[in-house]
Amino acid sequence: MPKRLSLLIAALFVAGAIASAGAMPPTSDEFDRRVIGGSQLYDPAPPAVAPIAGTSRTIAALQVLMDRLGISPGVIDGRDTPRLRAAFAVLRETAIGNRIAGTRDAVAIADALAATGGDAFRDYAITEADIAGPFTPDIPHLYVHQASLAEIGFRNPREMLAERFHMDEAYLAALNPDADFNAAGTIITVADPGRDLQRRVARIEASKSTRQVRAFDAKGALVAVYPASIGSAATPSPTGTFTVRNKAQDPRYTYDPRGSAQPGLADGLVLLPPGPNGPVGNAWIGLSKRTYGIHGTPEPARIGRAESVGCIRLTNWDALELARLVRRGVKVTIGD
Repeated sequence: MPKRLSLLIAALFVAGAIASAGAMPPTSDEFDRRVIGGSQLYDPAPPAVAPIAGTSRTIAALQVLMDRLGISPGVIDGRDTPRLRAAFAVLRETAIGNRIAGTRDAVAIADALAATGGDAFRDYAITEADIAGPFTPDIPHLYVHQASLAEIGFRNPREMLAERFHMDEAYLAALNPDADFNAAGTIITVADPGRDLQRRVARIEASKSTRQVRAFDAKGALVAVYPASIGSAATPSPTGTFTVRNKAQDPRYTYDPRGSAQPGLADGLVLLPPGPNGPVGNAWIGLSKRTYGIHGTPEPARIGRAESVGCIRLTNWDALELARLVRRGVKVTIGD
């Protein structure tokens, strides 16, 4: 375990748009596959966005700090959860984290934030581009119905902005109770999680017990930690060592009615359009064990809590970051 993780220094990568080459980390290959197949997906339920109780500004600030240091908290939501505690245990092993006594040590958290980019939150003015869309306000629950959409996009600007700033949508709404998210010029409070990593990943480990994915460089130093949903008792993820077979940004997904996700609803294969609210989100890392992979999700708040149907799910922003940092052939070990 290194004493300090690298600060996040690559340009923010949002909404599937690839930044200019000068701002992007070097990669060995582009996202090279835009249609993926298989059926090892979880069965999503429509997300509920409502005010959430029990949130803490200090907890949210800690989550921002962890995000900046490559220890992803998943969604920034101000909540003290097992997912947060698992990430905090990793943070405590770093030079910055070992000075933080607990998850509510506001003074030490503020000092650490000052050393890694400043305050945890900032003001953001909603732009005309933010509200221009296109959006997909009505997303059917069934994959066979999603296939008729042009894109399985964000439902509205608020959902898009929540993902851009790595936030739970309900928490973003709670921080800005009077904001009109559909009006350009509206000033909102958002998290300031820093920028994407650019250190090359040479090895990945996924742990079913900790519900974490850890990425290491060629020298064995920890690059990043991500909370993950990894299989279930009924549909477990495979155990063993595999390799990265391919990658996809904004993938189309082929629904197979013979699979375990929404089985038997079509006579043959059905191609779904891309989009962040699609079954695999907007990033896919395919493994050498076919139909299995590491991918994004339409419901980031459930990562690390809900189970999946075989695959490894990350938030969209974590899946995109990891996909940019791995090459084909990188080893992925999935263990208990």
